[in-house]
Amino acid sequence: MNKLFTSLMNMSQVDEYGHLDTFIHHLHPLVKMMMTTMILVCLISTKSIIELLIYLFLVLFITKCCQIPIKQLLKRGLLGLPLCLCLGLSYLLLNQNKMYFYGFYINEGIILCLLLFLKTFLCLSLAYLLITTTSFDELTCELVFLKVPAIFVLQLVMTYRYIYLLLEEATLMARSYLLRSPNDQAIQMKDMGSFVGHLLVGSMKQSQDIYHCMKCRGFDIEITYQHHQKINSEDVFIMMIGVGILMMIKVVCI
Repeated sequence: MNKLFTSLMNMSQVDEYGHLDTFIHHLHPLVKMMMTTMILVCLISTKSIIELLIYLFLVLFITKCCQIPIKQLLKRGLLGLPLCLCLGLSYLLLNQNKMYFYGFYINEGIILCLLLFLKTFLCLSLAYLLITTTSFDELTCELVFLKVPAIFVLQLVMTYRYIYLLLEEATLMARSYLLRSPNDQAIQMKDMGSFVGHLLVGSMKQSQDIYHCMKCRGFDIEITYQHHQKINSEDVFIMMIGVGILMMIKVVCI
């Protein structure tokens, strides 16, 4: 149950970081989205560890400029590493080819494993920086402006809004379970299936009721999120600088 409370607090911290007064926070949301997309394309398409290390330094520098604790960035970026651990181990076990790497002959599987871990960490870190420096409503408005299909934007909005409800429902259910079982420190594995089933049914019912209330008040994704901000010359200039930096990194690392 303490982990659920911690999750709620961490999600509230994301919203708090979005209201900081920094240079990055004041950039146009569309510029931040485009720059994040370009950096993701660059780091996913590269096979150079040196280039990935440059992107890592760039991400850490942006984090420092945003006044976001490096510790929080590391926590979010390292969440995806267990998911790619199996694939990384398969590289180490199955790929025994030797390759020349900056004056040394090294197992190619080690290089591929490092590439996978670095790319996973950087992708998650960039996504975290985007949502912590830009409010969710601003991101939604820009998606509507870019003519993203309303059904996809609606699913994104509803998922973001209902995560809090899901965690609150799980917290209440976990508290009730522990009150009925004072000798247990956590939910027993034999009861986990029933717990998850009741959580799913309860959260779906609650989310459906809230969605009906929103529709009764005239909610429409294309009408509610139509406050697109105009891009000024300063934002365009900063985006051109960012594109130039990415081009320089690509040229240097080729």
